[in-house]
Amino acid sequence: MLQATKLRCVGVDLATALRSAVKEVLQYLRGSSVRTDVLGSSYFGDVTRVFDRVAEELIVSSLIKRLGRKLLIVSEEMGVKAVGEPEYIAVIDPVDGSTNYEAGIPWSSVSIAIAPYNDKAVIKDVQAAIVAEVFRDRVYEFSEESGVKVNGLRPSRPSKPLEVLLGYFETPEAYSIIPGYWGVRGGRVALRSLGCVSLDIIYVALGRAEGFADLRAKIRNVDVAASIAIAEELGAKSILCNGVPASEVTIKNLVKIDCLLVGFNEYYLGRLVKAFKLRRSLSAHSQ
Repeated sequence: MLQATKLRCVGVDLATALRSAVKEVLQYLRGSSVRTDVLGSSYFGDVTRVFDRVAEELIVSSLIKRLGRKLLIVSEEMGVKAVGEPEYIAVIDPVDGSTNYEAGIPWSSVSIAIAPYNDKAVIKDVQAAIVAEVFRDRVYEFSEESGVKVNGLRPSRPSKPLEVLLGYFETPEAYSIIPGYWGVRGGRVALRSLGCVSLDIIYVALGRAEGFADLRAKIRNVDVAASIAIAEELGAKSILCNGVPASEVTIKNLVKIDCLLVGFNEYYLGRLVKAFKLRRSLSAHSQ
């Protein structure tokens, strides 16, 4: 009983720490002093702007203040950095959808996940996660104690999602799954490429879309750790195109995800998997 009580207290502390960090960074990102100058490149070679770096520094500073110097930081901009003797892994994407943010397109987020430190830690080990929309007062949270909440309330899921497929379809390779998907489902579905993967995944879980697909090999684990933890708790299912569940993706290091499929539930994920296999089969026959 004492051990269970201790775990509940730790969970509350983690959730509170995430809310505090998000509050600080949103105050900055919504303020008038944001700069968009290019500072250099991120760990994976993407452009890093001032607001990316400042947002990351605010999150890290806030987490250290509330959880102590016992973190392994795994972040889009910073890479991997130990702060003291790690007890937790903090997986951070300070501004997901940074191109949207810079352009004033209201589809970007702050994304943070926390898991106990472990050499083999993966997404399913996440104990607390938060994804907050930058342009709207909409915060999606997960903790082991409270499950998923949206702005403090438990969300409801429809029995059937909207006929929308989210993802990235701007290249022939990325689009190649679509004809097969239409065939598998027996009809077309609206396609939307919105530019913020964490929000896309959560919207699938909430039933605003039936699935998400990205075959570009550009997603990183920091982009999706928090959103997959939230989405899977709600009942969504996700898988890499090599058959490995997305919940098994490492969070101890920065890694790219070659191909990610997310479905509203097992049935809708199955449609996407069939479409991917059909695409691969057609590609092999054409060579």
